[in-house]
Amino acid sequence: MLDLIPAWAEHYDEFWKAIKNRNIWFIKLRYFAVILLILFIILGQLFLNFQLTIFQMQVFIAIAFLILAFNIVFDVINKKTDYHSTKLGCMQISIIMMTSDLFFLTILVYITGIYFSPLFLLYVFHMIIGSLILPGSLVYVYAVILSLTNTVLSFLGHYSFIPIFNIKGIYEHMHDHTIGFEILFSIVFSFVLITIVYLANNIAKELYQREQELKVSLDKLNEAEIAKQKYTLGIVHEIKSPIVAVKSILELILGKFISPLEPQLEEKIIRAKERSEEAIDLINDVLKFSKIKLLEVQLTEKINLIELINKIHDQHLEELKNKKINLIVRNINNSEKLIKGDKTLIELALSNLISNSVKFTNENGNIFIIIKENERTIDLEISDDGIGIPQNEIDKIFSQLYRASNAKKIGIEGSGMGLSIVKEIIEKHSGTINILSPSKIGNHLSPGTTVLITLPKYSI
Repeated sequence: MLDLIPAWAEHYDEFWKAIKNRNIWFIKLRYFAVILLILFIILGQLFLNFQLTIFQMQVFIAIAFLILAFNIVFDVINKKTDYHSTKLGCMQISIIMMTSDLFFLTILVYITGIYFSPLFLLYVFHMIIGSLILPGSLVYVYAVILSLTNTVLSFLGHYSFIPIFNIKGIYEHMHDHTIGFEILFSIVFSFVLITIVYLANNIAKELYQREQELKVSLDKLNEAEIAKQKYTLGIVHEIKSPIVAVKSILELILGKFISPLEPQLEEKIIRAKERSEEAIDLINDVLKFSKIKLLEVQLTEKINLIELINKIHDQHLEELKNKKINLIVRNINNSEKLIKGDKTLIELALSNLISNSVKFTNENGNIFIIIKENERTIDLEISDDGIGIPQNEIDKIFSQLYRASNAKKIGIEGSGMGLSIVKEIIEKHSGTINILSPSKIGNHLSPGTTVLITLPKYSI
């Protein structure tokens, strides 16, 4: 069997995956073929004046049932065949299916007139299919065998060594031709089959090879992106160290451990300290984003969203008290609300969103978190009555480094990377995130924002 596998495809997983997928497609197509075969008999009898003999009818029905039975077996086997561990299994299924199809088709062609059969052109269809899923050398063998088989059957029938059938009602005088016709038709038929196999197999091979080259190029691009992210991570981390040192010195000065400060100088140093904190926040966001890009996410942990939100709530407790913000978590149905994913990343995303609500909500404001469970998903709503987002900027809010104009206007600092990080995390977990403003609890003075998140529910 290994000799039938092209050298370029032997260790190429995408090739084997394509073979398995095409097997699935052709199994489905074969169910449709059984229906068409039955319709061919019924509609031919009713509308095309077919006059099939009892023997022909019996053969048609028997082959229809045999194809159906074989196809059910192929379906079951193909589903159990893993192209990763038993690669040759996919090819073996393809070969057995192709062989059985051509065997049954040859019987049908024979009992309907060989070269005069309306089913004869299906050989062309099968040669194209074979060229897409089988090695070229094997399909050439099929083409030669089919040419010889039909030539032999035609010659034996012409000289009355075997009975020749036809479909009475659509032609009556099929025997009125010379041996030259048999020879010419056999030559043309053989030429057509060989040419089709040559063209289709070369096209299929070229497509596979181009796909392989594209995959190699994509792998190289991914490696380059990882290298770039690692470089960014290293550089940004180095930049962070001196800024943290500057911030520490400024805090030392503001603590008046060195000497008393003039009010004007103290104001300038406070401003410098705030700017250094903003720079550190921006650097931290860049580091987080780079780490997410590099991280091989393992979406296997069972995560209790209620526990996670309560943990984040506790982390912001002091800030909530200082701003007198009322944060309410409502767990619909009081269930656990489980999802599967990476707990660190989900915590980072939810912490970012809740931090935003706290940051952009004024004193005595409100934050409502509602979690509800559907049949297949968990829905999470985080609503506040803060400053909101201008309607014409909502579509841009997930862009990297983008900050809403109203946040800039009132002097609330930030890096503009938080929501892009959140979106990246949610999408890694096959979820969706949307922003509404005004929020569900907003008002004219404080429109607020509602964040809607949907994540797949945990299932074993």
